[in-house]
Amino acid sequence: MEFHISRQVRDRYQFDQGLFAYTGNVIFANFHAARLFAQKINQQRDLATFPEQAVRPGQINALGLVDEILHHVIALYRRDLNPRAFNRALGWLEESLGRSELDRTLERFAAEFPPIAVYRGETTMAEYLRGTTDGIPNREALLEEMLLLWVENRNPACGPFQELFDDSTLSSETTYVRLMTSLHRFFATQPPYGPERLNLVDLLRSPALAVPYSLTGQLEFIRERWTEVLGGYLYRLLSSLDLVKEEEKQAFLGPGPTQIPVYDQAAMDAAAAAGGEVE
Repeated sequence: MEFHISRQVRDRYQFDQGLFAYTGNVIFANFHAARLFAQKINQQRDLATFPEQAVRPGQINALGLVDEILHHVIALYRRDLNPRAFNRALGWLEESLGRSELDRTLERFAAEFPPIAVYRGETTMAEYLRGTTDGIPNREALLEEMLLLWVENRNPACGPFQELFDDSTLSSETTYVRLMTSLHRFFATQPPYGPERLNLVDLLRSPALAVPYSLTGQLEFIRERWTEVLGGYLYRLLSSLDLVKEEEKQAFLGPGPTQIPVYDQAAMDAAAAAGGEVE
């Protein structure tokens, strides 16, 4: 499972860099990795005073899985229906925003949410923007990541984790908002996809629109409605749901309030005289 987090948050929590893919997304190979990630965050929070601020591994696991599934849907859309979608999208955005504004926003996004090679100083931003990774131009990869960042920040269920991928600086200091509006218009002109034949942006947003305040509910929605595009992700999705549900169940377990027994003395005397027992 994966999702992108900001440079500022990486620096603050000092996550193991082995968790990150070339895109800068954090990847959870298993539930243990999600637990370690949550532990890094919880260690720097005053949970004795504010226990409600604790980050639960199951929710981190669900957050990463939702993001990974959205990436998977984009990959299927590109592979099966519209291979040059993001290349065409960049051309559309150049016409609507201008090449310089588009590149400035892409560069600022990559600075805020850097690919691992840029974060480590192994390549410059200019070199990264000119390059390709796994056959995909890096400018297209950045646009895909930016789209999912926008989707994530408009998902109410992601609210408790917003510090990980807050897009407020991008919104205030670049053409990011205009870019996303224009990108939505672009995909409205492209072939629809998914069980409800939606444009790609609306498809990616549909789980959060259907179940706004629950990552578990969004995963259930995906399981029920996106079976035809999930493929091998279905088993992992079910496993993640089980982990989250078990974790939520445990959060409500506890001894509860102490029950002090109250005895009715008259009833006890009557029962004793009759040779019976009081229930």
